[in-house]
Parts: sequence; structure tokens; C-alpha cells
Amino acid sequence: MARKTVLDAVRDALADAVVPPLPRLARASAAPDRHVLAARFAREAGTVGTIVHEVEGLGAAISAVAAVLAATATSPRVVAWPTPLARTVATAAVAATPGASLHIVDDAATAPGRDPADDLAAVRAATTDVIAAADVGITEAEYLVADSGTLVLRAAGRARGVSLLPPVHVAVVACDRLVADLGAALAHLRATGARDSCITLVTGPSRTADIEKKLVVGVHGPCTLHVVLLAPPEA
Repeated sequence: MARKTVLDAVRDALADAVVPPLPRLARASAAPDRHVLAARFAREAGTVGTIVHEVEGLGAAISAVAAVLAATATSPRVVAWPTPLARTVATAAVAATPGASLHIVDDAATAPGRDPADDLAAVRAATTDVIAAADVGITEAEYLVADSGTLVLRAAGRARGVSLLPPVHVAVVACDRLVADLGAALAHLRATGARDSCITLVTGPSRTADIEKKLVVGVHGPCTLHVVLLAPPEA
């Protein structure tokens, strides 16, 4: 009842409000060279503590992720998004890592085959428990922002906890997802008509210096962030 009262009051207050138009984003006159963007992203990401693996071909990407898994734990527990690249690389990397286990995690509300009669809150709680117990989360970034070393992650149909709860986050990204700046990434999202509940910007491992100005890593998210930047093999 209290929730309805508050929401009704907000609606009444905004009934005659005029929403200003969004500013137009400037478009670059020419697309930057992929190699230039990759070098810039690797430099900026490295500055904030991200470990960037630039690889050519799917096999090299799988090997890079398998090496991360082997270095993380003796029998790493892995969770991964169901997106095609993340699923493919995670499945092969886990198969190549002795003792590793994999759980492909869909968003609880949109998971295929979910029984509508299931208690959604209970399903989400169980999914969160699986993710929280994992050593490594593997995702697929929508875009990589070169000028700040930032990952842009969409929430649509994906469990956000995969990029937040495990101590190690690995994002596998094709090089055609590199963009020069955040404005370009937002322009691409707008052009696709994306209407996600959440867009997450990740710049380096989680860190905070709220208490006594002492930098602490891993308080609000992963301690370690790897980006596997996948380029097609040179002809």
C-alpha cells in the first residue's frame, strides 16, 4: 500500500513535466584503425589493473582462458554467461583444465524452459548461491572503450552476478567491439534499440579508498579482471 502511495505521488508530480531531449552525440569522421584502438585499450586498461590478453583465433582465446583457470585454483569452479562466445570459450577452457567445473548461468527470469510456476525469488537465490561459490566468472562485453580501458556490459537475459561475485572476472571480447570512447559505445547501444534494465561500466578490478584513503581491491567485486581480446587470424 505504501509503495503504491509513493509511486502515485511521483506520477502525479511528473504528470506535466517536460522531458528534455537527449543531446546528440558527435560522430567521428572516420573509424579509428582496429590495431590503434586495441593498443590504446590495452594501455589504458593496464593502467587501472586490468590484465589484457591479445590473441588471434578462437583456439588462442581458449588457451588464454584455460591458463587463467589453471592459475586460479586447483579445481576451479566456473560460471559463464550463455552468450555464444562466452559459452564456447568457457566450455572448451573448462574441458582443457583438470578438475574444473562449469555452470552456464541464464538470468533466472528469462531462462529457457523455466516453469512459470516456480518461485522466481527462490530460483534467483539459488542461482546467486551458485555464482557466489564460483572461482571465475566468464562474460562477453558488449563494447570495449579504448580511451578509458572500460568494459560495457549489458544485462539483457544475463545474470549480472557472473561479473560481480566471483573473485576473478574474465571477459572474452571480439576486436570488432572496440570503440574509441564512451560516446561511441552509447551511440551504438542507442542504434540497436537496447532497453536494458542495467548497463554496467567496468574499469579495472573493483576498488575503493573510502576508509582512511587506503586503496582496497575486491571489496565490491572481483579482485582480478582479465580481458581476452580476440582478433581474427591474420590471412
